[in-house]
Amino acid sequence: MRSIAMLIFLKKTIKISRLILVFLSCLVVSHTSVAIDSIRLSIDQFLFQSEAFLPAEAPLPEKYKEYHIDQLDIILDLSSVPVNLKIDLAKLKLPEPFAILSAMTIVCRSFAIEQYEFSCTKGHISVDGMLETESKTSSDFSFKYHILSDELYLTLDDFKLGDGIISTQVEVINNDWRATIEVKNLEYKFLQHYLVYYMGNSAAKIEEAGGRASFSMQLSGSLSNALSEKTLSSVEFKGYFDKVHYLHGDDIAENLSFNLDFKLQENPKNILLTFMLDRAKGEIYQNEIYLVLTGNERLQGEINYHSLNNSIDFSNLKLILPKILNFQSSGKLVLSDLSENNGVDLIRLNASLDIKDFTQLSQLYLNNIIEGTDYEGLKIAGQFKGHIKKNRQFINLSTELHDLSLAFNEYGEHEQFSFIDLNGKMFWNNYNQKKLPVPGSHLSWQHAALNELPLGQTQFTFITHNDRLKLSKETDIPVFDGALHINSLDIKHIGQSSEYSSTIPAEASLNQSQSQFISSEVSQKPGMTLSIDGMIKPISLEQVSDYFGWPLLDGTISAVIPATIYNENLLQVGGAMMLQVFDGVVIIKDLTIEQPLQGSARLTTNIDLNNLNLESLTKTYNFGKIQGRVEGKFTDVVLQSWQPVAFDAYIRTPEGDKSRHRISQRAIDNLSSLGGASGLLSRTFLSFFETFGYDKIGISCKLKNNICTMAGVESKGNSYYIVKGGGIPRIDVMGFQNQVNWQVLINRLKAIQSANEAVIQ
Repeated sequence: MRSIAMLIFLKKTIKISRLILVFLSCLVVSHTSVAIDSIRLSIDQFLFQSEAFLPAEAPLPEKYKEYHIDQLDIILDLSSVPVNLKIDLAKLKLPEPFAILSAMTIVCRSFAIEQYEFSCTKGHISVDGMLETESKTSSDFSFKYHILSDELYLTLDDFKLGDGIISTQVEVINNDWRATIEVKNLEYKFLQHYLVYYMGNSAAKIEEAGGRASFSMQLSGSLSNALSEKTLSSVEFKGYFDKVHYLHGDDIAENLSFNLDFKLQENPKNILLTFMLDRAKGEIYQNEIYLVLTGNERLQGEINYHSLNNSIDFSNLKLILPKILNFQSSGKLVLSDLSENNGVDLIRLNASLDIKDFTQLSQLYLNNIIEGTDYEGLKIAGQFKGHIKKNRQFINLSTELHDLSLAFNEYGEHEQFSFIDLNGKMFWNNYNQKKLPVPGSHLSWQHAALNELPLGQTQFTFITHNDRLKLSKETDIPVFDGALHINSLDIKHIGQSSEYSSTIPAEASLNQSQSQFISSEVSQKPGMTLSIDGMIKPISLEQVSDYFGWPLLDGTISAVIPATIYNENLLQVGGAMMLQVFDGVVIIKDLTIEQPLQGSARLTTNIDLNNLNLESLTKTYNFGKIQGRVEGKFTDVVLQSWQPVAFDAYIRTPEGDKSRHRISQRAIDNLSSLGGASGLLSRTFLSFFETFGYDKIGISCKLKNNICTMAGVESKGNSYYIVKGGGIPRIDVMGFQNQVNWQVLINRLKAIQSANEAVIQ
């Protein structure tokens, strides 16, 4: 609207000027017969009302209706050869955002009128207030105007604004106009007023800003009274911006420089924009993302807006980081009715991403972006290629990984997760599989670690289609000296969510029928569901404990993993896991984990201990030597954030156990401290014996509300037997505290482990 008003003002001014010039020409023609040396026309005030020239159905806002001119003097010196023309203007008031111009002087030392054509070849203009500058600015100019055809040619040369220079050429022919503007070294302060006006609050909130611009711009359009017609049809811009800086809230930029080229063409059917941004250097902190631009980045593209169907075609859209990254895309967007919140529909897309060097990409860009986030320690190296093609509802996706390595070390000696030398090709589409089958995908790595657990060289082959991923053949994932063997892996409803998750009934038996129950129960519910079954091939616990710095563990761990389901945020193990450890067997049943990937995970399970070797167990934890076997149960176990909050547990000598039952002095003292007493043995003559026989041993704890209710193998008054003696010499170990704070009990166990002696709390 503002540009239309100014162009209409220019058009009407030309027509009014033509009347004045016709009058002057008559005087000039007649000066040969009438002795006239000079002509002077003075106007104290002149009010141009644009409303009088506009149709009633297309009114302008109030501020565009009037243009004020004060003290206008036009002097034509006919005595000089060539004729001189001088125009003095005290003040010209233009609508916002244009300035009030004052002390304007226009001098033409070579003014000629020939065959209805006026021309000035030696003109000079000076004015105060141009582009908000406080000092007087001036420029040489020339013009040529034909009265009958309304043709105008105007040039302004080296118009100075501070250290900057502006040159302009304007041509108007048959209501079509063209303009060329050349700007050199123009400071931001001369443009600030206009940016604030057009950008509103966004620019007004800029606390500090500066910079310089040099550019050339070519514009063309048409002059018309009808507001419905376009006044600007094309813009071609080529510019360089230097030393740009700004402070806008938390966003900041320092020492920016860049090239910006664009071309805009408009007609009644479409608007075509082509652009390129390159040679960008400097620092930017925008929307909490910090970037250091190197000068090698280039962004370019072509956008074509079609007004008839309210759509946008984009092509040749590229982001290029030489030798690092190449992204290019083309496609079509349909802009839906925004009043109905339908947004934007992506009808067509053809895009590719080629990351040639992840190391350089991380060092130059990614590390700055993730700094201060939860993934600040992420390291990436290698290469990646991806391609996506979309045609309405049909999508085809392919990716390639070449020696890609990922590592994230948030804390500790080992990586929280890592993948070394990832290689593979993956394909996916959402077509009908019978019409367009998906090629098989494969993925391999040389080494990996998940939550610090090391995984050996592995290769997967699988199929991905729609919202499903399915393993094509059995796979071994090496873990220490054993492996996780996967018989089958199936992920369904990828990307979908549900408002509920299935659970395993506590009364369900651990057999094949339960596995079938779990699978059918989960599959009937929406939301992503992962199903897996396999086994853990024997893994040496000695290697596990050595790697993680745990007390030395004897034995191996192995397990059968049938029908394990991960649905939404719930992991359910549909069968029993058997661990061969301490020369016995540990069976984990009814295992479920809510939010397994979160720190607030909640685990519930039941655990059976069968025929564990006490000598191996106590040696591992430096508890003191105990010979014999034990059994036990941990029922209704609940861990919150991986910390115990409830269970009902006991460990005891099995009925009819025939193994040798002996216990050392240190083990007796440690067990005494757990029951609420310590050092009793050292105060009796029994301290002369190294070991003692016992009949049975056991202890239980029922944890609830952070209190452990304790008991032993038998009760005796208000106390209980932890060790009931047998043989010679014989000794009984009694427990006297029936209720113990859980943290106190944990501290006692830690003290036993670290100091080899009881610590009474």
